[in-house]
Amino acid sequence: MRRWGMALGRIALIIGIYFAWFFTVNKLFFDYIYPLSTWFQQNTLVVIILNDIIGLPLMYIAFRLIYKQSLFKEARFHRMDSKAVSIALLVGIGAGLFTFAFSQLPVIQSDQYKFRELFDYLNRAEWYVFLVFLLLGNIYKETLFRGMLLNEFRRVLPLAVAIILQGVLYGVLFFFLDIPLTLYGFLGAVIFAILYVWFDSIWAPIAAQVACQGLQYILWHHGPKISNVDVLGVIMAISALIIGCGLYWANHHRRKTLPRHQGVQA
Repeated sequence: MRRWGMALGRIALIIGIYFAWFFTVNKLFFDYIYPLSTWFQQNTLVVIILNDIIGLPLMYIAFRLIYKQSLFKEARFHRMDSKAVSIALLVGIGAGLFTFAFSQLPVIQSDQYKFRELFDYLNRAEWYVFLVFLLLGNIYKETLFRGMLLNEFRRVLPLAVAIILQGVLYGVLFFFLDIPLTLYGFLGAVIFAILYVWFDSIWAPIAAQVACQGLQYILWHHGPKISNVDVLGVIMAISALIIGCGLYWANHHRRKTLPRHQGVQA
């Protein structure tokens, strides 16, 4: 029971700090900064950047003061070899390509779902604003969900259950129970969590996220506009194959290096 109490307390702290600052920065941004210029209306990602700039240090300070632990050590900012990085990037490229094709499906672009609104929000920003978001945002997001929440769940639950639970939580916290978006977020969170566990480094999902969202941004602005459902289906099938091959190679690579990481695979 003590293990459960400790884990639930840490999870509550993480989520509490996340939401407390998230709602605060949104209130400040949209009330006082957003009306100042049309630049902020195009680059609304600035609010996410402000959230991440303060949110990560807040998490670090809280863990240092309350639990006497280093957030970066707990999240496993371990060095990765070049092959592991390449595999993580490949999975991210597959995910980005899948999302690009998925977002162009006529039904997804309709007013029935909010995918178009989400992709426009992310990709309409100037490239330099998006670049800051891409790097800083993914370090914060992966540290929060994979490095902290997933590891808390792993302390008290079987690994598979922990991965599923953090995926559900990721979808709910980011998409506020919008069912299609929550499912989309859940699937991505599970894939990135698997990379994190198999490579035992937070840099694996960070690299995959950077490749995924970076490719989305490039294709959004410079990629072809495709409306043929059959063509989009083929692209999605190819990208799913890329993701599958990447995960297969990730597992193979993990097994080759398993003797060095036996203590963290349980």
